[in-house]
Amino acid sequence: GQDEDDPDDVYDAFAAMSEADKATFLKDTKVVASALRKIRTISFKIINSTTILLPRWRTLVAEYKLPNKVLPRDVSTRWNSTYDMLAAALKYKRVIREMTGEDAL
Repeated sequence: GQDEDDPDDVYDAFAAMSEADKATFLKDTKVVASALRKIRTISFKIINSTTILLPRWRTLVAEYKLPNKVLPRDVSTRWNSTYDMLAAALKYKRVIREMTGEDAL
């Protein structure tokens, strides 16, 4: 019946917002969206730069006595991958700051 959970019946809160509410929402979440973009980019570049960035990452991780891991990738088909990526970015914040020269988090 209609009361049963339907995985295809998704409510899109953003689509239901007024144009003014959408603009406010986008403005209010701009900093978060920017941080996510930067962390996704850093994660991708480290993993795919096996000759420059990855060795530097591993050196800094060892210097800070952190577990020898790379940042997990944010994968759209894994519901918790954004959380995993952000949790790792916070754990490795000092390494990220040293590699980027900025406060990306």
